[in-house]
Parts: sequence; C-alpha cells; structure tokens
Amino acid sequence: MHDYLFPIEIAVLLFPVLAFILTLPFAIYQYRKFGGLNFLRNVVLYTFIFYLLCAFLLILLPLPDPDDVAKMTGSAVQLTPFKFIQDFLTHTVLVWNDPSTYLTALTQAVVLQPVFNVLLVLPFGIYLRYYFRCSFWKTTLFSFLLSLFFEITQLTGIYGVYPHAYRLFDVDDLMLNTLGGMIGFAIAPLFTSLLPSRTKMDEMTYIQGKQVSYFRRLLAFVIDWLLLDVLTTILGTLRVLPFSNLEANGGARFTQLWWLVLIVFLYFMLLPKFTKGRTFGKMLVQIRIKSTNSERLKLRQLMIRNGLLYYVTLAIILFPLNPFFINLPPVLFLTVIGVGFVAGFMFFIHVCINFFSKDRQLFYEKLSHTRHISTFKQKKDKASISN
Repeated sequence: MHDYLFPIEIAVLLFPVLAFILTLPFAIYQYRKFGGLNFLRNVVLYTFIFYLLCAFLLILLPLPDPDDVAKMTGSAVQLTPFKFIQDFLTHTVLVWNDPSTYLTALTQAVVLQPVFNVLLVLPFGIYLRYYFRCSFWKTTLFSFLLSLFFEITQLTGIYGVYPHAYRLFDVDDLMLNTLGGMIGFAIAPLFTSLLPSRTKMDEMTYIQGKQVSYFRRLLAFVIDWLLLDVLTTILGTLRVLPFSNLEANGGARFTQLWWLVLIVFLYFMLLPKFTKGRTFGKMLVQIRIKSTNSERLKLRQLMIRNGLLYYVTLAIILFPLNPFFINLPPVLFLTVIGVGFVAGFMFFIHVCINFFSKDRQLFYEKLSHTRHISTFKQKKDKASISN
C-alpha cells in the first residue's frame, strides 16, 4: 500500500508549485477563450491536473538507485497480449470451491496490478467525457496515447535519466489502461449528473466576461510589469541603456529612477493613446481603458490616471529600492518608508471599500474620467449555445 500512497504524497507536495506556475498562462487562456474565470471550471481543471500528476508519479515512483538499474539484466518489454491472465492462473491461490481463499487471492499482485492499471486511467475517461466532451472513440484513442506515454517513459529510463528501463514495457498495461479510459467514459454520467454541464459553465463564464474584475485588472498589471522587467533586464545586459549598477543588482530592474519615469510614460501613457487604451497585458485579458466623458481617450486622461497610479502610488513603493533614496540621510529615508507604508495601507483600504460597493471605480479613475471595459466578443458558434 505504501508504494501507492508515496507517489500521491509527493503529488500533494508538488501540486501547489505546479498550480502556481500554471496559474498565469491558465488565466490568460480562459480570458482569451471565454472572457472570464469560472470557479467551478477552475476546480475541474485543477483537479484534472492533480490527477495527471498523481498518475504520472504512480508509474515512476519510487525511483531506484542508478547503480542498481545499471546491474539489471533481462528483457525490458513484454509483448504477449493477455499474459496477465496466464500469470493469474499460474500464481493465484484462489480455489473456486474454497471461499477462505477469496480474500487472500484478491490481495495478490496478479490481481492488484491489472486492477490498478484499469483504475489508473479510469478518471481520465470521466474527465474527457464530462469536461472536454470527447466522443467514445476519441476517449479510447487519448487513453491509449496516455498509456503509451507512460510506457515509453518507463522504457526509455525516463528519457535517459537511467541507463536503461527499470520497469517493464508491458502490452497488457496498454490494453488495461485503455480499458480503464473506456470504462471511465461509460460511467461518467454517474459522477457528473450532480454537476453543472460544460455548456452551463460556458454560459456563466461568458456572462462574467462582460465584467472587468479587480483580478482581471491585476493580471494585466502583472503581465505588463513582467514584460517591462524582462525588457529592462535585456537592455541593461546588452548595455543598450547606461545602467551603471547592473552588476551590483543582478540586472537593471527599475533601480534607475529616470528609466522608471520614462518607461511608465512611454508604456502606460503614450502607447495606450494609440492602441485605444490597451497595453500588452490588457490585450491578453481582453480589456481596455475608455473615457467616460468623451468618445476618444485623451493623452491628458492617461497622464492623470497612470500618473496618479504609478508616479505617486506605485512609485512610493518602488522608490525606496532606488539608489537615490537608499543614499538619503536616515531620517529622510525613514520618512519615505513611512509615507509609502501609509499610502499603501490607505490604497488597500480604498480598494477593499470599492470592492464591496456598486461603484468600483478607484480614485485615479474618477479623477481622470476613465474606466476599464471588456473587449471580449463571444464567437458565433459559442453564442448559439445559450440560445
């Protein structure tokens, strides 16, 4: 039993890291395709990822010592179909007319291993039918391909990590795994009848796609600054820009005050003027800035909006990292830190208050007469779903 529980324990430890890595691309994908995030959809997809992680680790772990693998001899493949039946008949302790042997027989490896191979891919068939809406034959094909991936991973010694295979490539495993996927497809309605259909989840997400949540805006913010951070580091590394403290800081990363001021103006003020209120991050999550008092978004509005947001609010947080402020006398430096803390706390309270109010415009939006709107457009083939 420990051999089965150990990979699951490792999966539980690895899953938060994997989920964190996948959150950004996963969220971008959902905003691009559906226009929003749906809680139940997220739960389904993350449980699917967790299941695949568990399944993969179950066929790999525990990992043997490389020296022990190097000493292994014998064939690494088993290509005789239905050999598991022959193994059962040869090694089982089952006596059909003796009920006392039933329980012992059920706990033998010749029974547990085939059952495990069926159960391993059974959830895969359920997911494919319920969420991905695959047909029976597609589910069968994908279940076979998943099993083939597992077997090739074992046959190649995890693609060269080990000198040769440390587990058997077994044609019976391919058949039993595929059978598990087929059974999962057949019994999927038993598990999913109490859950909203994929169509219903799509409809709910399309409705959310018309709204611009704080999380959606935050995601665009993170994407934009990640892009600018990469760009700044590349320019600093190539010496395109005169970053004098590149070596000391491991990269430019906005430690030059003049560069921070310039890039905010160029990227968050000038660029949106010519892209109808869009930055790269906003385009990915399908939102843009719109003027609330005129048809066209003006540069003056963008300068007020993002000047208040970045030059005042965000700058108070970033400026203490700048060499100019670090070299200030201790009293002035602590004053800047104190002002930054108070301003950050007040902004946090401001966001919280607006989160629970009908008017979700933040102070810099009200003063600049701008707001975010969704640019997501439901495709015609998707629109027919709700009709």
